[in-house]
Amino acid sequence: DQPGQVHFEADVRFLTMVANLIGATVRLHQSVASDRERLIQEKQRLQKAVQRDVPKVTVDHIIGVSRRMQHVYSEVHQIAPSRSTVLLRGESGTGKELVARALHSLSTRKDGPFVKLNCAALPETLLESELFGHEKGAFTGATQERKGRFELANGGTLFLDEIGEISGSFQAKLLRVLQEGEFERVGGSKTLRVDVRLVAATNRNLEEAVAKGEFRADLYYRINVVPLLLPALRDRREDIPLLIDHFLRRFNVDNNRSINMSTEALDVMCHCNFPGNVRELENCVQRVATMSRGEVVRDVDLPCQRNQCLSAALWKHSPPPFALAAPTPAAAEDDVFPMGADEDAEDLAAVPQRDKLVRAMEKAGWVQAKAARLLGLTPRQIGYALKKYNIEMKKM
Repeated sequence: DQPGQVHFEADVRFLTMVANLIGATVRLHQSVASDRERLIQEKQRLQKAVQRDVPKVTVDHIIGVSRRMQHVYSEVHQIAPSRSTVLLRGESGTGKELVARALHSLSTRKDGPFVKLNCAALPETLLESELFGHEKGAFTGATQERKGRFELANGGTLFLDEIGEISGSFQAKLLRVLQEGEFERVGGSKTLRVDVRLVAATNRNLEEAVAKGEFRADLYYRINVVPLLLPALRDRREDIPLLIDHFLRRFNVDNNRSINMSTEALDVMCHCNFPGNVRELENCVQRVATMSRGEVVRDVDLPCQRNQCLSAALWKHSPPPFALAAPTPAAAEDDVFPMGADEDAEDLAAVPQRDKLVRAMEKAGWVQAKAARLLGLTPRQIGYALKKYNIEMKKM
């Protein structure tokens, strides 16, 4: 060796070992990452296969494939074979009568009669006669004996709609029938026994009515054996296109037309809240189809796009009494901005509409599409509202 010569063999060997260790670590990391990605893809494939292979639960004559309706269908199939009394809860227009019919058709009583009565449609005196029947001469106009709905439903199902509207005195009479299964006709003394399965329905908050003394607690417990809550239409928006297609096809058949809904109009309707639920949606489809001059309904043809949605104004000033799922006003683009469920729990009705819009935009980082989802509106409606209130867009 020459004097002053520097040797690097030891350093090279050390660096080589370090490099080998780093290389092995990198290869191991890549292998783990590759295996993880493969497992994730396999999991997704299996989940799709399971979802594809599991048949969706359906109920005849009821339209809806959403998760909320799948839950309702499952409960209907579970409840139907029993003899238990069922109380259908939900807002007006959610299809309680259709569910009651489904409970009957899937039960062991399907070959028996299905009898229905709207309790809110009759005064107490006529309601008693309708349910229990009357003897000849029981009152003026009773020229012959008549069977009531309980007798007519013997061996089958009796559906009492709007049961929350019956008077306090009649509640006691109804309670006896439900407890004992027996009653007397109006003007008669003979005790009659019947075998009837009761399905009741209401859009009232019965718990609140019981607390106020407006509804008997013992009758509440008697009818609230198996409660079934039907979701509002705004809680199952993915069913709206199916319902619109059904109502349009029926309209076209009845009126010899061939009306279709444009994609833009369908998008607007899917973002409306429909406080009247399926019944309101059906009326809206019939209205726009009737007034359509062409074969295609455009978004500009919809009443809410011209500030002519009377339902929005009606429900804004008179909300429905059913508190378990109280609706927000329909999304008319001009002056209604329902906030999302995660909004601060303050009285938003007292906040100016412009402030609501600004707060939603700030919460969404001034992204119009995100703000539209928070407010339950379409991006087009958000753009219209921003122009109307002369709100300057901010860059984040």
